[in-house]
Amino acid sequence: MRVIEKTHKIGHREACAISRLSILILCVFSLICGNNIHSQDLEPGFLSAIPIGGNIGIASYGYSTGEILLDNTLPIEDLNSKMSVIGLGYFRSFKFLNRLTKFDVVVPYAIGDYEALFEGEEASTTKNGFGDPLVRISMILVGVDALKPQEFFKKKQNDFKLGVSVRFKVPLGQYEPEKLINLGGNRWGVKAVVAGSYAIQDKLVLESHLSTWFFSDNDNFFGGVVSEQKPLFGLQAHATYIFKPGIWLAVSLGGVRGGETIINGIEQTRLKNNRYGLAFAYRLNNKSSLKAAYTNGLFTLSGADFNTLLIAYQFLWFDKK
Repeated sequence: MRVIEKTHKIGHREACAISRLSILILCVFSLICGNNIHSQDLEPGFLSAIPIGGNIGIASYGYSTGEILLDNTLPIEDLNSKMSVIGLGYFRSFKFLNRLTKFDVVVPYAIGDYEALFEGEEASTTKNGFGDPLVRISMILVGVDALKPQEFFKKKQNDFKLGVSVRFKVPLGQYEPEKLINLGGNRWGVKAVVAGSYAIQDKLVLESHLSTWFFSDNDNFFGGVVSEQKPLFGLQAHATYIFKPGIWLAVSLGGVRGGETIINGIEQTRLKNNRYGLAFAYRLNNKSSLKAAYTNGLFTLSGADFNTLLIAYQFLWFDKK
């Protein structure tokens, strides 16, 4: 077997309001590094809201197995990957253009083992390092006012919400052009999302997302060639049932289409796959909670096929002023 090396104290009323808000902060990260993985994440609670001056810190651990970290054009068959990802994230809520806006950043560190057939021979390799960070700006256009905590908790949120976001995949992850498998993509990715949600009697929240990924070229792809990728389109649907404040269960379905890769002008296979996911949260106290999530492929015609188990700890605090 050869190695693939070519390649402030708050009152009871406010605490209850915070715990109700935390129900919808369903930050289910698919912190998997690679060219096609981020496009397949499932994220319920996209339209969750916290008052101006709110902050959320998240630490997560994810374990994934399957066909991970592959571009469809690479000469690898029968891939069996195992990856552990430690993710650190930070969210910040503020007012912009008189709308409630959030900024978030996620930095993943990955440890992965890979076994496959490379040019007809058994091969294996191990990769450890940082993946490409994700930076996002999101805004709620309809359904929530941009208010400070004192006013925010006194006002009932609308049942219907509409929001948008732009997310950037920054090419700062580990990348070696002479290696076949890398944790970073050596290219920019931009994801535009439009999302809507509707709450039914404060118990059931239905949500849907439309998204498009755009990619810059990788001008230093394996073998010294240029890799391009066409836009990748995605659709997600989520249903979240709230048992009581801080305890909820979310069921998700999502799929992607398009995203053809072009190597030296030759168009490759389109991506076409669907995924499903489950997420459960338990509130530890007024400021912190634990979440667990599982995602897997429903069917995969082309593209990465993998499953992920994720555990995350979330902590919420507000500016002292």
